[in-house]
Amino acid sequence: MSDSLTLGAGSRPAAVQASPRWWRRSPYGLPLYAGELWLRRLVPLVLWFSAGELGRFALLTAGSELSHGSLREWRLAAVMVIFIVMVMLFMVVTVGMLHSLRGALIETRVRRAGGEDPEPLLTGLGRAIIVFVAIYLAWGWQTADAREFSDADMERYAVQYDVYEAKRILNALAGNGAQTPAPALPDAGTNLVLDLKVALVCTAVALVARYVLSALHERRGGRKLAFGVAFCELAYTFYAATLLVTFAGERSAWVGRRAVTAWWNERWAALEETVPGWQSAMEWLGGARPHMVAALLVPLTWLTLAILVYGAYSEDARALIRGTAADRAAGALQDRTHRMTRRGAGMLVTRAGLDRWPPVLHALRLTLRAGAPLFTVMCLCYVLLTVAADYAERGAYYLIGTAHRQLWWEAYQIPVHFARDLLFTTFTLCLFAATFDIAATRQRAKRSVSAGE
Repeated sequence: MSDSLTLGAGSRPAAVQASPRWWRRSPYGLPLYAGELWLRRLVPLVLWFSAGELGRFALLTAGSELSHGSLREWRLAAVMVIFIVMVMLFMVVTVGMLHSLRGALIETRVRRAGGEDPEPLLTGLGRAIIVFVAIYLAWGWQTADAREFSDADMERYAVQYDVYEAKRILNALAGNGAQTPAPALPDAGTNLVLDLKVALVCTAVALVARYVLSALHERRGGRKLAFGVAFCELAYTFYAATLLVTFAGERSAWVGRRAVTAWWNERWAALEETVPGWQSAMEWLGGARPHMVAALLVPLTWLTLAILVYGAYSEDARALIRGTAADRAAGALQDRTHRMTRRGAGMLVTRAGLDRWPPVLHALRLTLRAGAPLFTVMCLCYVLLTVAADYAERGAYYLIGTAHRQLWWEAYQIPVHFARDLLFTTFTLCLFAATFDIAATRQRAKRSVSAGE
């Protein structure tokens, strides 16, 4: 990683050695640099975002149409494939937008001046897609996509609920509800709820395919195998979600009846009563935790993706401790333990949700090496952009007014949502690209000073 950040140091032509303007190398000029990138690359960013939104709309419509009809259980299995394609489309568009900013970065020009060939989009996409899937699943971003997928189906078939309620009212007015058959429950909005047997079959197929493609990718590499591994990873996770939801309810009921659970609940309640301020502190932490995650961890995660796309990132957790005593201890432990033991420990880390932290901590380490102000300004800018986008959307609705029919109101919301998402997404990606470039520039400058001394 550090080598890629300092590539070309000490071997650049005079045109590249010229000092960039202050806002391209100062943490306090990060907003200006992000705005400059946004203006210089606005057209490709808009094209990428528009293509992604158009493809997303087509897949949402196709998933809603396919989910209704005969053989519903197998239809929903095919709908899940459409949902996976929609997630993959989001990843491709995100990488494409970041790649469109690549040519405007100082780090890219330094690499090319040092003899590095321009990297095509598919190469960066093949390198980034597998780790992108891991980050996407580790941080639970699929929840928002699944909700949007189900809401789209519910909106298109909302008449089912009207018919269902009308039949219930008619049965109640008839006075003989015991003799009138109950109306069928509507199935709109349940196009991601699979049958248990079908989910089990699809999960097994995805698991085998993922194992085979992962083994081939480790030996051969390549973009096609990377896409296959990413697709199978998503398929295995989403199809297995039905099984996990089914068994989680039974497991939670079983755990709730255990004596150790009752003992823990009693001890925790006693702790809240005896320790002064404990309950209020826990309530404050529970309320502040979502804001802390949104303000600190979310921008770091997106910065991780930017670093990944620009080729200065390793998904290996060892990169976080490389060159330290912990790295040497980890190497000795790896030499003295069995492969099955290491694999079991890796599975335990994944199941515990700890796999989400090494990429974020690695991005934090890279940013802090360029100075704590850069990390602070990046997070502050991200929070201000989030607040500004919400207020801008509210202001647009205020200008439109509320004295409209429901159909027209929904039509007005489409361009407002599109404009808000377009401006927020494009500018935040420019912010993370500028953060990476400033960090790389400052690291290169420090390396040059050290080499000169």
